[in-house]
Amino acid sequence: MQTSTLGAVSPLPRRSIRRALPFTALLLVLAAAPVIAGPYDVEIARIRTDIEAKLDLITGQHDRISGFEEDLVALDHQMIDNDSAISSEDTELRVLPIRLELLADQFIQVLASRSEPAMLHQTMAIDAYLRNDERMNAVLTQSAQLAADSLDGVRDRMLYESVIDESRRRLDLIDAELRLSADAVRGLRALIGEAEERRQMAVDALSGTRDAKPPIRVAIVDARTAIVDARTAIDDARTAIAGYEEEILRLELLAVTRRWTGTQGTDIGRPALAVKIDNVTRAHPQSGLNAADVVYEEIVEGGVTRLVAVFQSTSADMVGPVRSARTSDPPLLTGFDHPLLAYSGANRGTKDELAASTMVDVGYDALTDEYWRSRTRRPPHNLYTSTDGLWAHHAGRTAVPPAPFAYRYPEQALHPAAQPATGVSIDFGLTEVDYDWNGTGWARTHGGNPHVDDKGARVAPANVVVQFVSYGWSKADSRSPEARTTGSGEAWVFTAGQVVVGQWSRPDASLPATFSADGEEIRLSPGTTWVALARKKTASWRD
Repeated sequence: MQTSTLGAVSPLPRRSIRRALPFTALLLVLAAAPVIAGPYDVEIARIRTDIEAKLDLITGQHDRISGFEEDLVALDHQMIDNDSAISSEDTELRVLPIRLELLADQFIQVLASRSEPAMLHQTMAIDAYLRNDERMNAVLTQSAQLAADSLDGVRDRMLYESVIDESRRRLDLIDAELRLSADAVRGLRALIGEAEERRQMAVDALSGTRDAKPPIRVAIVDARTAIVDARTAIDDARTAIAGYEEEILRLELLAVTRRWTGTQGTDIGRPALAVKIDNVTRAHPQSGLNAADVVYEEIVEGGVTRLVAVFQSTSADMVGPVRSARTSDPPLLTGFDHPLLAYSGANRGTKDELAASTMVDVGYDALTDEYWRSRTRRPPHNLYTSTDGLWAHHAGRTAVPPAPFAYRYPEQALHPAAQPATGVSIDFGLTEVDYDWNGTGWARTHGGNPHVDDKGARVAPANVVVQFVSYGWSKADSRSPEARTTGSGEAWVFTAGQVVVGQWSRPDASLPATFSADGEEIRLSPGTTWVALARKKTASWRD
């Protein structure tokens, strides 16, 4: 026996995508639209995410290029400033030597001007020296004492001394000017050194700026390449989305909207109708089974089974043989929003439970005129009814009740946990059934014989669900087992030649059970489904 654990159920809603919108407008519309999922929504959502990422990448690359271009402009300005600085320093270096030459000429002139007072000073010194010899001094002294005109000699001496003093003063000024000229020459030489250093710094900066530009240009080329690649990816994504949208439109044309079978067609607003059908060998062949959306098989007294055929999307002119209700029926069916229950007879305890439930009684006692007996069958296996006749008494109910299963849309992949299966055998006690995959459905065998309806058509539903439940004893009849269909348990879902081993969960009796594996909802193939309410360890499947 195969087992699995139950995970959280995440129902997958449905929606479709509209065509013929500009891509940007399409993104805006989809962003604002309510989130409803459907065929290819996961793929389209992933592609949209990729497109948004590519658009963000393009925006980022454009921003990078803008930044790089700004850097290049800044580098160009810096190069201009560097060229200007180099030019300025070149001009300064051309001017400073000229200034140095002029200063040198001035220095030479100053130096030359020193020779005149120096010669004068030298001449006066020689003259004074000559005048200071003893003979001359004696003559001058004697003359000064003897003649009044000796004052002229004194004046001459004073004149000599003043000339000498002036010469010395001029020499001191010229010496000071020479020192200033020497300082100016040293200052000019320092300026020349500084100008040369600044020029070299400007040349180095210009070289560094030029070296910085090629990597930026390479980065710009890379960014533009990335933009081209992103735009190509976006074009591919748009093509993929267009393909998905065309496929979605094709699926919409198929009108896969029938909730109860997932098949093509439009839902009919009417309640679910459950008919209790006899399933002992003497009741075969039955009528209307192949038209039912879902058929539940439950254990009754003595290890035989009874069928609960539930109709919603399709009708059957003849359904039967109709048999009695059991206390398993209300808990099983109440999740379908006040369904109608067609049956023939029940003990008092069962009738009380039916009356206390949300079931709507359309049984033989309530609507006798909608039932008839076949003269070709023996009682009690000869009572029949029609679905349309029963629905006619509740024409005012136009809501579509909750469906018992979720269905795959065309070409949707099976559940990831699906594995190949060729059939399944179930032992209910006295009743043994078997299902074999025939390529389109699960051909049913009952008690070793092919199970066919009154028209000779083989019972071969698109899906078979083995829902393992526990059985207690009915309060209405201690001999009658009662299926416990609320809570949770193991389930095997056979669909499309595969089996998904998962679990069923029904914590709320007012809703149908859900089926999941590894936390993901199990979706069935479109078509009819038979559900075996089997005890644990009474079934085995073949791979």
